[in-house]
Formats: sequence, C-alpha cells, structure tokens
Amino acid sequence: MPSSVLPGHLAATEPESFLAAALRTGRAVVVGHGITGHHVVHRLFVESQRVSRPIQILWVADHHDRRVASFGASGWHMPFLEGDPRIAAWAHRSFHSWNILSELGFGEYRTAAPSVLLTREERVPVPSGCPAVPVPVDPGEFSAPFYRRAAYIAEGAIVSSCTLMPNLYRAVSRLPGVRPMRRHIHDIGELLELTHDFGAEVVCVAAGDRAQFLLDDQRIEGDLGVVLLADLARVPQPLDRIVLMDADRYDELTYSIPHHSCGHVCLGGSSGRLVTEPEEYTELGRGLTDPSRVPSYVTALVEEIRDRVLQRLPVLRPALTPGAYQYWYGLRPLAERVIAEWIPRSRTGSVGVLELGGLGGSGFTVAPAFVEDGLALRRPTPRMESHFGRPTPVHSS
Repeated sequence: MPSSVLPGHLAATEPESFLAAALRTGRAVVVGHGITGHHVVHRLFVESQRVSRPIQILWVADHHDRRVASFGASGWHMPFLEGDPRIAAWAHRSFHSWNILSELGFGEYRTAAPSVLLTREERVPVPSGCPAVPVPVDPGEFSAPFYRRAAYIAEGAIVSSCTLMPNLYRAVSRLPGVRPMRRHIHDIGELLELTHDFGAEVVCVAAGDRAQFLLDDQRIEGDLGVVLLADLARVPQPLDRIVLMDADRYDELTYSIPHHSCGHVCLGGSSGRLVTEPEEYTELGRGLTDPSRVPSYVTALVEEIRDRVLQRLPVLRPALTPGAYQYWYGLRPLAERVIAEWIPRSRTGSVGVLELGGLGGSGFTVAPAFVEDGLALRRPTPRMESHFGRPTPVHSS
C-alpha cells in the first residue's frame, strides 16, 4: 500500500491548502464530474505545469453522462442564487476567467448573450453582482405580456453545456497525470480507504447533491429541476439569442436560454421538490438511463412546467408542440450557503477532505473563482479545530 507521503516529499508542518498539499505530495483525489470537479482537476494540472511539479490525479465519479447535473444544465452566467452573499463576487471574477475552455480548445461553447429579467411586480428584482447595469424595457418587446416590468442586461454569457460537457470530460480526463475512475463510493470510510490506497494525503469532494449521502452532509438537498429542450429553429427572434428569466419566485423558476452549439433552447425551471432519500435518488437515475422507467411524478412535472412556460411566454408554443421537444431532469445541489470547507479531522484522521458544494444551480456562474478560493483554503490544525469547532468556510476575495 503506497505511503501517504511519497519519497522525496516532506510532510507539512504548518496548515496548508489543498493545492499546496497536492503539489507537495504529487498526488490528489477528486470526486465529482460536474463543472466544479472539472475545474478542480484542470486547475491542479495547470498549477503543476506552472511550478514544474508532476502530479497524479485520481478523478472519481459514479457517472460522466446525462445523470450528472452539469451535463444538462442551462449554463447561464448570472448570480441568481441569492442566499449566499459571496455569490456576487465569485460571479464577477468568474465572468472573465473561464480559462478552462480557451486552454482546451472549447471557447466556442461559451457565447456572449444579453438577458431580460421579467416580473409581475412594480420593480424588477435584480440579483446583486449582475455583469451590467440593468435598463428598464417593455416586456411586450419580448412577447411577454404576462409580465408588468422588465430589465435588459446587455452583458452576459451562456455555456452550451449539453454539448460541451462530454467533450470537456474527454479532454480533461486525457490530461497527463489524470486517471479517471468510475466507481460508486458509498460513504466517507470508503472514500478515505480509496485515498489512502492511491497514496494521496488530500481528496476534494465536489459531488453535487450526492454529498448528502457520501459525506452525510444534511445541509445539501437535491432540488429537482426539469429542462425542456426545444428546437432553436422554432424559437422566434430575439428569443433565439437572448435569455428570458422570470425573476419573481425561485420555486417557480421559469426561463428561456438558447444553446447555439447544441441547436436547442432550454425552457423550464425548478419544481420546488426536494430529493433527500437515497432510494428516490436511485429511482431518478434509472429513469435517465431508461426512459421507460421515468417516475410518473417527473412526467407530470414536465407537463406542469410546459404549461407554465406557455402561460408566461405563449410565443414559444410552436417550440413546445408535442414531438417538437425533448426533456431532461436533474438535481441541483441546494444549500442555504455555498459550502467550501475541510471536513473535521475527527471524521477523516490524517487524510484531508475538502468539500466544495451547495451551488444550487450556480455552477456555471461561479465555478472558476469558487474553485480557486476553495483550493487555496488552508486545512485547520487539530488545535484550531478544537478551539473553533467546525472549520471556517472560505470567503471570496
């Protein structure tokens, strides 16, 4: 069994970050194939190249297909997760730092796009940290008579995630030193054993909503969302090149987001239904693998969201006629606050376990900056943990 401190490397004597520990030992384990996991693996590789220190990265996840939420996400860059004040700063920094795409040759999958926020109230609730100053406009200009007010935001971005993610996975998994592994890890004990066997001192868990089971983190819940994928050619101008977003109620999140590289527009929203039981999680996964086993409550939700979209944006009716669209569903890792912290040593011993999660659908908005700050977070010493209790969450700069 490999030593956790490889020959030629010294053990750390002071608190160090995940990145520093990985570069010092030359090994790291990363769990999760969502957009956060991709950024973690890529940043480890880039930093190892920058300092000329080779690194071996074991990249583990259950799946790298449509069952991972990021593979069907709408990919809109906007800080609409308002429960955490750090989102705005991470969103600003991330807006200009999607180096992973340009460096791996996928820059065309992220395109500039303006956004229109819609409301039935007297004032448009604009999220803090939006990339441009909102300009009041008439909802009628965008065929949205259901709404009373609208705000136009000239700057924004869309990542065509559905087409990007399989290609991005292949590119990142082929980077020198990256070893992908498909394995279902049941609990933290199995995670620690795997990390020890690999000879690593640190593991980063970016497992999305699965963290509620893998790490027994009850702060994270699976928020079921549905996306209707309609033919972009059936969507009238200017909806084929801008984002429309209902800004009123998150539990009835409704939007229209075009994916030019995918050839469709994402229509849909959140359901407000939370998934917290392993059995239900497994049931949803079977439905994505075999369409004949989709749970009945999901198909009912598809119709509910279709009706909601047509009520609020009737101009999209040609795109939502029977047979003209498909659908995808997934679980947003929802938490009251974004989680970026080390798991207490009382649970992990000598292995450092860094948890990154709770983004609740904002992964494509904040991932670059969020991962950078998370990997720089120093692991508390045993004395610090005994004095302060649970580690202090990371703060954005």
